[in-house]
Amino acid sequence: MVKFVLNDYHRNVSDEELIEDVVRVAKKLKKTTLTAKEYTLNGTYHSSTLSHRFGSWKKVLELSSLTIKGHNFKYTFSDEDVIEDLKRVAFEYKKETLTSNEYSKYGRCHGDTLSRRYGTWNKVLELAGLKNVMNRNFTNEDLFVEIERVWTLLGRQPTTTDIKNGISKYSLNSYARRFGGWRSALQAFVDYIYDESESNKDSFDKTEKVDSDNNNKEIKVVKKGVIVSKQHATGRDVNLRLRFKVLQRDNFKCCSCGASPAKDPSVELHVDHIIPWSKGGETTMENLQTLCSKCNLGKSDLV
Repeated sequence: MVKFVLNDYHRNVSDEELIEDVVRVAKKLKKTTLTAKEYTLNGTYHSSTLSHRFGSWKKVLELSSLTIKGHNFKYTFSDEDVIEDLKRVAFEYKKETLTSNEYSKYGRCHGDTLSRRYGTWNKVLELAGLKNVMNRNFTNEDLFVEIERVWTLLGRQPTTTDIKNGISKYSLNSYARRFGGWRSALQAFVDYIYDESESNKDSFDKTEKVDSDNNNKEIKVVKKGVIVSKQHATGRDVNLRLRFKVLQRDNFKCCSCGASPAKDPSVELHVDHIIPWSKGGETTMENLQTLCSKCNLGKSDLV
């Protein structure tokens, strides 16, 4: 009697497990390359499952370090070749370190291929003399600054796919280890931005009364040890919290020309005082606007 049984559901199988199975089959058959049919007959999964996951069977072979044609493994790259190519990518894109996804995008090999060859991606970075992004002594605020930069660049909330594609200088794992996951990292960022009690601490350390020339009491604000002019109730610098609120309010676009990094990555957005701080303008939401670098420069020329 024929039994109707559903095939195993493979969505939760990791990329690594799929590639490892291709390598296993190649070794079993003593082949340096595989056709999709050969893998389907001997593998744990169907070749179409892998082709859909990675885009093509050719990509599956590349990730498995198998040749597409010929009879040699891609491991014919020497250590020197690998080091040279890693340094090339880091130099061309002005990076002190590289994530596996960044290298996969611009390098001659795939990051996963090198990770399997040397054990971990950290070992790959060590081999090339690049910084290990996992061990950098970055703070929560460093991560928040990067989230703000990426959010502004995209003009929307970043997704895990965005981070995996290398848009952030920190890896997805860096955020996950610090906050427990990407969603938790975003929640921590939002909580940080809208923590009004901390916003006040960012702006001023304390206030103190001092005598003026006519012996009348006047209030001067001390910001991080520096006395701010008595003409102002706020400091000149725009902190991360206020900056993000202004950018979000202005839809991450220049208020003057409408330029946005989401449409043109070369656009750089600034948060600028409408009434200049030097002329008595305060650092408040109402007196701040988003300008692109060109419009901000043009405004400076007119002031």
